[in-house]
Amino acid sequence: IRRARGMLSQGRPIAEVAQATGFSDQSHLTRHFKRILGVTPGQYRNSVQDRR
Repeated sequence: IRRARGMLSQGRPIAEVAQATGFSDQSHLTRHFKRILGVTPGQYRNSVQDRR
């Protein structure tokens, strides 16, 4: 999840992040990401980009 956060903050596509971080697909990453951080990967990426 830490690595996924870094990639998302760089604006990478969620499907690419899922594959690069070892998740079987985008939905698998999304479920784990939301369970741990309370937001979806897309919401996280948008919030990071909004801060820039």
